[in-house]
Order: sequence, then structure tokens, then C-alpha cells
Amino acid sequence: MNKQLDFRISSGLKNIIGKELITNDRIAIFELVKNSYDANAKLVRIVFQDIKDTGKGGSSRILIIDDGDGMSHDDLVKKWLFVGYSEKKDDEKEPARKSFRDKIKNKRVFAGAKGVGRFSCDRLGTKLKLYTRKEGEKGIHFLDVNWQKFEEDQEKEFQTIKINYSTMAKVEIEDYPVKEFKNGTILEISSLNDKWDAGKLLELRKYLQRLINPSSIEEQEFKIYLEAREFLENDKKVKKEEDFNLINGPVKNIVFEKLGIKTTELKSSITGGKVRTELIDKGKSIFVIEERSEYPGLDNITVNLFYLSQAAKNTFTRVMGVEPKNYGSIFLYKNKFRIHPYGDEGDDWLGLEKRKGQGYARYLANRELMGRIELHGPQPGFEEVSSRDGGVLKTQEFQHLQDYFIEKILRRLEKYVVEGIDWDKEDAEKQKSPEEIKRDSLELIQKLAGQVKDPEKNIQFNSDLLTILKDKQIENLPQVIKNIESLNKYVKAPEQKAYIEKQLKSVRLATRNLEIEKGEKEEELKAKERESLFLTKVVSTDKEIITSLNHTIENSTKTIKEIVIDINKKIHADRPISEIAPFVDELSIENEKIMILANIVGMANFKTKVELIKKDVVLYVKEYLERIVKAEIMKFRFSNEGIEHVVEFRPLEISIVLDNLISNAKKAGATTMAIKFKMLNKKLHIHVSDNGKGVDNKMLNKLFKRGETTTNGSGIGLHHIKTIIEKMGGEVKFVGNDVEDLGKGACFEVILP
Repeated sequence: MNKQLDFRISSGLKNIIGKELITNDRIAIFELVKNSYDANAKLVRIVFQDIKDTGKGGSSRILIIDDGDGMSHDDLVKKWLFVGYSEKKDDEKEPARKSFRDKIKNKRVFAGAKGVGRFSCDRLGTKLKLYTRKEGEKGIHFLDVNWQKFEEDQEKEFQTIKINYSTMAKVEIEDYPVKEFKNGTILEISSLNDKWDAGKLLELRKYLQRLINPSSIEEQEFKIYLEAREFLENDKKVKKEEDFNLINGPVKNIVFEKLGIKTTELKSSITGGKVRTELIDKGKSIFVIEERSEYPGLDNITVNLFYLSQAAKNTFTRVMGVEPKNYGSIFLYKNKFRIHPYGDEGDDWLGLEKRKGQGYARYLANRELMGRIELHGPQPGFEEVSSRDGGVLKTQEFQHLQDYFIEKILRRLEKYVVEGIDWDKEDAEKQKSPEEIKRDSLELIQKLAGQVKDPEKNIQFNSDLLTILKDKQIENLPQVIKNIESLNKYVKAPEQKAYIEKQLKSVRLATRNLEIEKGEKEEELKAKERESLFLTKVVSTDKEIITSLNHTIENSTKTIKEIVIDINKKIHADRPISEIAPFVDELSIENEKIMILANIVGMANFKTKVELIKKDVVLYVKEYLERIVKAEIMKFRFSNEGIEHVVEFRPLEISIVLDNLISNAKKAGATTMAIKFKMLNKKLHIHVSDNGKGVDNKMLNKLFKRGETTTNGSGIGLHHIKTIIEKMGGEVKFVGNDVEDLGKGACFEVILP
């Protein structure tokens, strides 16, 4: 005998699709917020009341209030109480209905797909009161659900457990008056299952920040507001710059681009069978590659990927209050809502950590990257699964997405940041110059263009990169020209093509001319030595030098006289020593000028009456120490003295700085001083060290203060140095004692702009 049998559904199903499917409280709230979004809400409020009272029978509650479409009686019966029903799936099956929805109001693509989001309420608490109303309806529909009834007896069938329904004129929630409720839904969840404290609420806020893709949500389109009045006093203590520690207030959608972090970004998209990839360096477009897509099933996809240098990581942590590694890496969004758990800390859904572990040591992985992949439209190849692990089905499209990310996005970013440019190194000495970056950018674009299989590919790149052709060394010009010629084949824009041709023509002509001049210039450079600032000793009665000396001494004498008058005024006015001391400093500096002038004026190859000169300061330091101070006073050892740094400076000020350093070294028992020059970020760094006894650790915090001495002197020498160098726009600092390769005594660093 054949007959048909029916499935029976146990009331225990509630736990399977509720508590056991939805793994934690944050995901439960996430699912309920998605329901509000699908209902066209503009605002959803998540309210926590008395959450410190979570004991059995306590008054703790969670309210989720939205201003969406709301539900009618039929909606409650045919949709909300229909287990497993998803309006999204119906919408996708009825294109005509979808078109109608688009024409009237709903411009959103549904975020919920599984039809089980309503059971998130069970995860949060054992009791639920649901208030809902559609616009224009007179009454408010009310459901009263006790989830524990489904757990009393698993022999009972799911559909036999009754839910209390009624209508009411207004919403009545204890201690939370709702004045106007024209449309929307309110969920009142009580008898909470878990405790909530300040830490858990802050975690929820950070989780909700990543819930919606911020790049595609307009400011007024959908807002989430978190409210927990028990913690308002805590919020008042939070500093303005640490607003990420606020519990109450709107949940701000975080867009990486708006955090003020300047780094390297790669944008990519697949639309209509075309892949477009753009690389942006600190806000400036470097190149764009357009090519045919190699990934069937992928369409309406956009990607934003950011490289996190150490500086970018530090800025992110300061702004967000959490380290990037603890925030997440590369998130996946489908129709504006995040798909969990992709991008979570420790989640390696793109296989980046595995790839780095198996391959080249300098591959980029999750700790160096942050970004988002956005899926737009229906996307049938990325269907979310109903499981406690979350995610999407592992389809062919999912595999293609992973391949697309690695090949077209990550590899190109790696080539630029790691292989090609390498400018973001923390060691400034190893950073490439802007000219090197431009040159290597052109070479990189040429390499990438060669790897693109599509013969119809289109290459665009920043015209500013071509300015390197004007300044590039002649021996590298042919290779640069070759790279540009190769790239020009794939440039489609007529104006850019014409610009490149014009530049190439000019450079070819310049190259021929430079080849002719090259030999002549090399001979000229070899024959011409660097101009000496100090010539051989001249006759002391030379009229011009005597006139210059008298002029300068006269100026300094006048200044000294004026300073003495000011000091006397201060003394007679019984002013404190703090007001007099600066005048004494100036007096001492002017006196030093006169003493130094007497030594250098007879050998100076510059007019001493012209205080500001534009010369090579490295050469001045070396020749002053060798020719004016001389070896009888102190022996000098130089490093990197071939560096040239031509700037405007006052010779007397540099001489005073050097004399004071020498004086301190002698008092410390030194017989030799080491001077090392180094260029760093267009600034001249001069390390001056000696073989004396060094600086006592007790004096480190007082080194540059007036009257503090490390050598039993007057205590104004280092103060003078600091005053002069800072006036020049530079800085001076104590590096330490016994600095490697520089001497066992004290080492100071002078930095000149």
C-alpha cells in the first residue's frame, strides 16, 4: 500500500534556527538592523534599559525601534509568522513586482535573505513584544511572544504553539514613552539571556560601524542610533579626541578615505565584462588599466584596497582607538550590508596569510592591508548560507572573486609598494627620491601593461610622471624613452597621446645635445675644484678687508652698547634676573662675533660686512675648523665631507656654534673631534662628537638650559648653540655618549634646513 506522509516539525526547531544558528548577541542585533533596513527605515534606534539588572526576572530590556514600512495584519500572518519565508527571494522571482517596487519607493536591494532574522530576538532574550504599523492604519498591531513556550515540550509541534495577537491605539512601553508612531516596527526584548556592560556596548558600536558599507550609504539614507542612558555620565568624561569611546549617539559609518590617512590605494571594478584598475598614491592617480574581464560570472563588483604603512597604522589607531589588526582587514559587502565573518580579525578568507607563509617573504598580508569588496545587485553566485559559521556558498563565482583579487588587485599593489617603489620604508635613508619614484612608476606601468593579455587594453597614467624626463640623468634617458614608447601604444586618449609624443620629441632632441655637452662638462667638473671660502693668508693691511672688519666691529659695538643700556634700565627698575638674562646672552654672542672676526677676516673669501651669504655650509664648516681653528687647538676627523649643501647662512653664527662645541670638548678633556655629515629629507645633519669624558646622565634634562654646565663653565655655550640653530629654523640635540664610530665622548647632532 502506497500513501503520502507529512513531516512533523518539533517546537525544538526554534532553538536550531534561533540560539544555535545565531552565534552571539552582536550578530543577533545585526540581523534585526538588517530587517529594519529592508523595511525602508531611515533611522533605527537600539535602546538598552536597566541592563545592569540582568538577573532572573530583572527589568533589563533591549528596544529596537525603526521608522520603516511597518507590517499589516496580513504581513504578520503571511510573512513574519511564516518560518523560513524571505521576501527577498520572492522579490527576485517576480521581476514585474520588483520593477513596480523600484518605481514607487523602494530603491534598496534586500539585505536579509534567509528568513530567520526574526529569531535573533530569541538569542537576545526570552520574551518579545512586537509593535508595528503601516502608514495610514488606525491601530497598532501587537504580538506577545514567549520563546520559552517552544522549549517546554519538544513533542509539541512548532505550529501548534500559539502567539498572542491584539491591536492597540498607542504604544505603551514602561519608562520609554513613544509620542508619535505613524509607521515602523518596535521590538521590546526582555528577560535578557546575557549581561551587557560598557565594554560589550563599545564592542557592539564598533561592530555596527562595519555593518553597512559606508561608501554607498548616503548620510541621510540610513542611520543607526545607540542609546544606553545608564552610561551617559561615563560618556561625559570621554575626551573629544577619543569619541570612539562614547557609548551613546549615532553609529558613524567609517570610510577609510575620510580618516585623513594618506597612503597607497588600489581601486578596481568589473562592469559589463570590463576590468578597470586604478592605482592612487597619497591622493594622486598614478595609472589606470582597462582590460577585458577573465572572470565569468563576476559583474557589478567594486574593490577598494589600502596599503597600511606604519605611519598609516599609527594614524588609524589614533583616530579609531583600535589597532588595524584588531579592527579587521578586507570586508565583503553585498548590497551595502556586510557578510559575516569575512574581514574579521583572524579570518583569512582570501588566503593572504597562507600565501605569505608559502611564498616570497615580502608578500602583503592582512596586517598590511585594509579594504572592502562590494557586490551590487542580485548576485546569485554569492548566496548567503544559513549556518553558524556564516559566509556565502563556495561557488565558482566565489573562487573567481578570490582569483580576481589576487591577480588584478593585490599583485599590482605589491609590485608598486614592494617591488617597484619601496618608498614607504621606515628607514628614511633607504627611501627613494621623488625622481626615482617617478622613474620606477613608468617602468612598473610598462611591466604591468606587458602582462595584460587583452590586446585592446587601454593604459592611462599621470602626466606629471613625464616631468622626470627633463631632469633624468643622461645615462638613464634611453631606457625611460623606451618605456614611454612602449606604453604609448596602449594610450587611447588623443590629448594624452599627443602630449606624450611632444615630450618624447623634446627629450630625444635634448638627449643628442646632452651627449655632445657631456664630455665637456665632465672635463670642466674635474678641472674645477670646489670654491674655497678661505683663501691663503693675505696681507693684513689690505684696505678692503680692514674696511670690512671695522664695519662689522662697529655694528657689534653699537649693539653691545644698546644691550648694556637695556640691562642697566632693567637693574634700576629692580626687574627679576629672568628678564635680564636674555640680554646677557645677546651681549655674549656679540662679543664672540668680534673675537671670531679677528681670526677669520684676513682669510675670508666673502665680505664680512655681508652677514648672510649663500654658500656650501659643509665646506664652510670643514675649512673653518681646518684653517681657522687648526690642529694645534683640536684635531678633526671628517666623514662624508664631500656632501654639498648650498644654503643661505650667517658665517659668524656657524662659527659661534662650532667654537662653543670645541670649547665644551676641550673642557671635557678631548683632543680629537669627529664631524660626520649626512643628508636626510633635504636637511643637513651634522654629528659632532669628541673623545672626552662625555656628559653626566644627571645633566641630560638640563643640557641646553641657561646657566647649566657640564664642564664647569659658564653654562651658556650650549644655550647659545640652541638659540642660534633654532633661529635658523633648525634643531640641535644630544645624541649620547660613546656613539658608534664617532668617539667615546659626547655626541651632538645639528640639523640645518
